[in-house]
Amino acid sequence: MSDQFNYRRAAFIAYEPGGYPQKKRVIPFRFNPEALSRSLAVEQGQKPEGTEGAKKKKGGDEQSSDSSSGTLKQTFNVLVRFDYTDRLESSGELSEELGVGPEIAALEDLMYPAEADSAHKDDGSEPVKSRAPRPTVLFVWGRKRVWPVRITGMTINETVFNTELHPVRAEVDVALEVLSDADAKDNKAVQTALSFTDKNRRDWAKLFLDRTATQTTDHPDFLK
Repeated sequence: MSDQFNYRRAAFIAYEPGGYPQKKRVIPFRFNPEALSRSLAVEQGQKPEGTEGAKKKKGGDEQSSDSSSGTLKQTFNVLVRFDYTDRLESSGELSEELGVGPEIAALEDLMYPAEADSAHKDDGSEPVKSRAPRPTVLFVWGRKRVWPVRITGMTINETVFNTELHPVRAEVDVALEVLSDADAKDNKAVQTALSFTDKNRRDWAKLFLDRTATQTTDHPDFLK
């Protein structure tokens, strides 16, 4: 996993349905964002109120509201910047007339269903287009953190335009929701990304806790 997604810059990687790991599109960020807003929350299902519920609240050995039965939801907001003047050296083959329109379009395209082949009827009538799923999107933030995500929204702010009114400078605020274990059931890309990032998180936490466990404190009764 670390070799396959070894990016120093932030990036989005999109896989067509059933195309992991070969059929992918990579959208690297020209500029690494200066900030990443993350939110984690445990979502609890509704529990019936009553005598039994009251007993559980009083019982010291009962699980609390943040028990393992809750679903962890993680969301992100990341601001992606595009500037045509700083793009020339790496993507000079793109048309100057279009400004940064191609980059914005590639980012927007991640929200649309993947293109699917038309299914032709046996009687030779018009083809019937089946509803295609969206691509699987991975949000890469350095070499150690890769999240499978659902893009829930984009706010596109185009601020400078060329004579054809194509943007040459823009910022896109992208809202992301990390996919869950349920989404990983039949999706190898999601499974791999979740396992990779979760293992690194646990390793880092253990590294910190193992180090602090050996430290002393000025208070002899500390944690007794």
